[in-house]
Amino acid sequence: MEKKKIMIVEDEGIIALDIKKRLEELGYSVPIVVDSGEEAIEQASKMKLDLILMDIVLNGEITGVDAAIKIWRFLSIPIIYITSFFDEDCLIKNSHFKYNYDYIIKPFSQTDLQLKIEHALVH
Repeated sequence: MEKKKIMIVEDEGIIALDIKKRLEELGYSVPIVVDSGEEAIEQASKMKLDLILMDIVLNGEITGVDAAIKIWRFLSIPIIYITSFFDEDCLIKNSHFKYNYDYIIKPFSQTDLQLKIEHALVH
């Protein structure tokens, strides 16, 4: 069975590497890690991805939320936000979407990460 491909969008290098390691330990493929919303949009359009883990605050001109909106509109790839803080306004802004997205607050456990991903991939 082919491994599910997950792109990580995270501007903190150490955190991105940690997430990549965790995903690979769980049996997922991480073909690319990017640090800006602009690059996330560009790379998502070039690859066949199953899921994106998207930080909300990123390098570049656009936020992870804005990048997620554009990616979903054109590619319908499920996205799980990863964030250091709970921002209810951000979640409300995106509640009109018809796809199953979720969020996970840093720091998070391996179990939480796996459960969120599995839930997103089956919906």
